[in-house]
Amino acid sequence: MNNYISLLYEMVKFYTPSGKEERLALFIKDKLQKEFNADKAYIDRAGNAIGVYEGKEPSILLCGHMDTVPGEIEVKMDEEYIYGRGAVDAKSSLAAFLSAANELRKSGFKNRLIIAAVVDEEDTGKGIKNLIEEGEKVSYAVFGEPSSSTNIVIGYRGGVRVRLEFRTESYHASSIWLGKSAVEAAIEVWENMRKYNEEAFSKEKKFDTITVCLTKMSGGESHNMSPSYCEMVLDIRFPPKIKYENIIKELTDITSKVCGQKIEYKISVEDYTPPYIAPIKNELIEAFKHGVKKVKGIEAQLVRKTGSGDMNIYGNIMKTPTITYGPGDPKLAHTPYEKISLKEYLESIDILKEALTFLSKSF
Repeated sequence: MNNYISLLYEMVKFYTPSGKEERLALFIKDKLQKEFNADKAYIDRAGNAIGVYEGKEPSILLCGHMDTVPGEIEVKMDEEYIYGRGAVDAKSSLAAFLSAANELRKSGFKNRLIIAAVVDEEDTGKGIKNLIEEGEKVSYAVFGEPSSSTNIVIGYRGGVRVRLEFRTESYHASSIWLGKSAVEAAIEVWENMRKYNEEAFSKEKKFDTITVCLTKMSGGESHNMSPSYCEMVLDIRFPPKIKYENIIKELTDITSKVCGQKIEYKISVEDYTPPYIAPIKNELIEAFKHGVKKVKGIEAQLVRKTGSGDMNIYGNIMKTPTITYGPGDPKLAHTPYEKISLKEYLESIDILKEALTFLSKSF
């Protein structure tokens, strides 16, 4: 078995929902120290595994995340694919970064490379926030997420996670005329917010839309009484031209109108990720265009994705030329059908090598 395929397979076998990345972090640190000849390898205070290959400027950060969404998938491999949670989102990208860095070091690559395997990307971004706080400055940054090996991601929508709580008096289930229940109020608010999705369905360019997903909902105390309490969580995504504060204001206005005087409510913003679009005229993008052309013989596509990622946080704060790149079909992310093509994964390693070599020779 190819050593880099074996690396990815071993990484996917670790079940790492957000908050449970420690064993994989130690595995990566040991791999960097003992096999991949990093000059430094350590676990930082957030639990990120960091590897450093010392060298000259310009320096490059390759950052992928170790965590996945919850839900185990049987890990297996055949001649074409590796299957399992994280195979697409996003251990194949992270394994490609580790592999490409090792190959570059063996070939005499002279530039400084930092490999960061970060925690908590699927939740609040604790890992990337700590990386920023520790002040590691680089000339360029590449983040690992599935986009297919021939696409370069230059933009993400922003995201905000909102929790809504509703409280009111309960009554006997036979006396529905006594008022609106907490669950009914939550449903009514959700129905009002769904208008954004209806608009998004009608537009070809989904990146420019607002979408709202109801991700959690719970309420009710007994089968024979109206629910006095309900809570729900909304995941709202929005393009750069929209201020999320305006969405929250509209949500608040809708909720206030629905609840009236009889239902108490509370709206809490639990997490916020700003939108990000990379400047498209820089050496980093040109380098990856070159890498795709050299390995695949076709022109790379610049894409903007409807989700969000650690690139949003890093790019907005650090102001460093930043892109996202990685193998895999993004439509398989967060599904029970995650699998990664071994051919595409290996091609992405070659593209990374070609791109970073080209970038180093531009100076």
